[in-house]
Amino acid sequence: MRSVGIVCGYDLNDDLPGYVRSVAPLIARENLDFVILSGGRTSPRSRHSEAWVMAGHLRDIVPAPTLVLEEHAMTTLENLIFARGLAEHHAGVVARFVVFCDRVHRRKVAALSRLILGARTIVHCVDHDVAMRVRLFEPVSHVIEAAAARSPWLRKYLRAAAIRLKGVHETLPDLPKITRDAESTILAAE
Repeated sequence: MRSVGIVCGYDLNDDLPGYVRSVAPLIARENLDFVILSGGRTSPRSRHSEAWVMAGHLRDIVPAPTLVLEEHAMTTLENLIFARGLAEHHAGVVARFVVFCDRVHRRKVAALSRLILGARTIVHCVDHDVAMRVRLFEPVSHVIEAAAARSPWLRKYLRAAAIRLKGVHETLPDLPKITRDAESTILAAE
């Protein structure tokens, strides 16, 4: 049985390197078989995904375990769903998930983690400067993403809204359908 870390990415337009510096000591303390860095291309000003940017900074800070990039997620819900699929693809049965996020998103991440990853999940959060608009929208986002977690047919609308809100005009290729028990194939950038 394996132990897998999931780092939720947050906005390429904010201080993503600072967030990674905050998360790195927490990753180093855990005994993880590998870490999934999750986050898609969320800024029209960058050609890179959140996962790719986080990997570049994390490798410079801590000798982390194997890093797996999940570069499609546009929301916290997708961070967890896609990372779970990758974890089970690479590790088979996962004994424990350790999810890393910022304090503003902690409640939503904890609730969605219970729904998507199950009871075998630990959530660690770090203090990180977050824009006031994000703080104000977080309770609404929590409700919307929880509804989409319970009603998979809503996920394509959530994804489309996230792409539009983030101003990303390039859409990614269609993603594989992901069921609650993640039996579908997941695409990974390795």
